[in-house]
Amino acid sequence: MKKTFKLSNEDIESKSENVLELFYSGIKSDETKRTMKGNLRVFLEDICADIFSGTFEERAQQFVELARKDQEKTIQIILAYVRHLRSRTKLAKNNENYLNPSTIPNRIKPIKKLLEMNGLGLGWKRIHSSFPELNNIHQGRGYTREEIKTILEHSNDVGLDFVILAASSGGLRIGVWENVTWDDVKPVYQIKDKFTLEEPEENSKVVCAAMRIYKGTSEEYIALISREAWDKLQEYRKEWIRKAKRKPLDSDPLLLERYSKLKARSPLSIKKKIERTVIKSGIRSPLTEGKRRYEVPTTHGFRRYFDKVMMESTKKSDLLSALVKKERLLGHSGLVKTDANYYWTTIEELVPDYLEAMPEITINNENRLELEIEKQNQREESLKNEITEKEKTMRKVKELEAKIIRIEKYQRITSH
Repeated sequence: MKKTFKLSNEDIESKSENVLELFYSGIKSDETKRTMKGNLRVFLEDICADIFSGTFEERAQQFVELARKDQEKTIQIILAYVRHLRSRTKLAKNNENYLNPSTIPNRIKPIKKLLEMNGLGLGWKRIHSSFPELNNIHQGRGYTREEIKTILEHSNDVGLDFVILAASSGGLRIGVWENVTWDDVKPVYQIKDKFTLEEPEENSKVVCAAMRIYKGTSEEYIALISREAWDKLQEYRKEWIRKAKRKPLDSDPLLLERYSKLKARSPLSIKKKIERTVIKSGIRSPLTEGKRRYEVPTTHGFRRYFDKVMMESTKKSDLLSALVKKERLLGHSGLVKTDANYYWTTIEELVPDYLEAMPEITINNENRLELEIEKQNQREESLKNEITEKEKTMRKVKELEAKIIRIEKYQRITSH
């Protein structure tokens, strides 16, 4: 074998890198980065105020160096932090310092990320086993169709209307809107009985749209959104062109905060806008004493709506494959881990099941009625084709029977 490369001592020399830069490099989403940075800052600057000193960056460096030199002491610091957090979970729920047990893993996650990205491992099983039982997880629900309709009626932002319709018809999380470009949303065309993302041909029509989620990450997947959401996007595109004074390029941000500089709207900004619109709509009652969360999560309520509708739709079909496809549309690997390996589907295979549920996912009553009429027409057309095929088959059978009778008659004549 020809030798083309060999390692030198310089190649394996450890390079000194900023510990926080390594921490940030392991987080793709800006929103996740903001949250994890905030939780890490609380740990280093507030909880460990008497252990480390200096700026946030200097404290992070000191913590990593401590973990490298003394793992046992580092574990004891983290365990003490968990004990502090656990003590807050035992407070009355109306206490301002109360902490839901389900939030503790999120407080520890950035600490683990900081160490792992700097090549350091700890006895995390020991730490995780100290977490409290998740015995008071919030049991909320999704929005109803009427509630979503009311929210849309109180919105004065066509871009936000698209976000709401896409989220409720595609089961989208709020984080998916980070770095979304115009190239990430494509119409799905139907040509006879086939579905495609290719450019339209004669006698083709848009039946829904496909949206690329978490582009460029290991969690990337394709979601489907309703034709109603696609039509609203075309409305928003006109506004985008009017305000930006040009047509959008494929690489341009889809949702804009500032049109003059083409500044993308962040997921946090979208969430705040939705929250204001929900409050304005009047569908949300004020929190009663002792409650810290609303029955319907502000943004996740749209995903729950989609999940409920799709679940009811798949129950009617009573097919395991339909349930797996529903999980794929939510960005999950499937019902069980092995589905990702043994049950792979293309976007075109997901469309028929999605279209079956789309009338129920659609919010506007007129749009829903139009889809139901289309669905009924397709059933009637399918039935007509089935009857026509049966009639053709019957004619062929009768022709074959007549041919057999003629042959038998001929054979009788020739035999005498």
